[in-house]
Amino acid sequence: MNKTEKNWKSQFVSWVNGEREPKDRTLFVMERRHIAPPRPTPEEQDRRERHRLYRFLHGYPLAALIICAVLVCVLLTAVAAMPDFGDPDNPTNNEVAEHYLEYSYEETGAANVVTGMILSYRGFDTLGESCVLFLAVSCVTLLLRREPGCDEEDPDELRRRRQEDELRRRNPDVILTQAAKLLIPCIFLFAVYVLLHGEESPGGGFSGGTILGCGLILCSSAYGPENVRRFFNSRVFSAVRTFGLLLYAGLYGFYIFMGANGLEYGASFTMAIDLAVGLVVACTVYGFFALFSRGEI
Repeated sequence: MNKTEKNWKSQFVSWVNGEREPKDRTLFVMERRHIAPPRPTPEEQDRRERHRLYRFLHGYPLAALIICAVLVCVLLTAVAAMPDFGDPDNPTNNEVAEHYLEYSYEETGAANVVTGMILSYRGFDTLGESCVLFLAVSCVTLLLRREPGCDEEDPDELRRRRQEDELRRRNPDVILTQAAKLLIPCIFLFAVYVLLHGEESPGGGFSGGTILGCGLILCSSAYGPENVRRFFNSRVFSAVRTFGLLLYAGLYGFYIFMGANGLEYGASFTMAIDLAVGLVVACTVYGFFALFSRGEI
């Protein structure tokens, strides 16, 4: 009998005699399962939460102080590493700025250097800003927009809003309404002009979109939001701002992926991007006003 066979037989005999556990320990799982600790009582749980809150409130000022100190050190280090003001070797005085001033119109088609930088040289940055505005108004909509059935659940709020609307109809602000009749067409016309000629003014779409949004705010304040919703309701609002962002992303993406400098930018291309940015900005400005004032578009 070799050593391996003897060893196997001895292990089998010890297992039969109960002196050794089998390799399959499934039979012993229930016996070896750890007993779950008892659940704490509501008083004990409340005491633990109070203790955690106490530790957080005492540790928060120290953590905030440390973060602020580190941030101040980083900023001071960055400021100390900046070149001296007026140094001819500064980046603001090198060939980059000279290139922008001399070749901006040729490469971007924008008569204004600022607009050329915003829409061409820093086009990705402007696209990021448009995305920030889009996400900001989306988050405010999620937080402040009234659900369709919330007014029925709160009759006092519904009654108050109806009284305000009825009071506005019966006693309109004469000065505001008469001034709005004169100013609103001029504001919209000027907004369209800025959007269509954005390459000739600094800001372009941002300026035109802000003017357009202010015109919508004046119209809502003078004639009531229900009149604005006749032509600019929530569906139109969502469609316009989504179209503006997708139009800008599509145009600038096409420009970049097709070779950028190999394509002619042109005034028409700049006008389309100005229009896209203006739509996003206008919806953001008016959306903030409508949501913060009434919780609906």
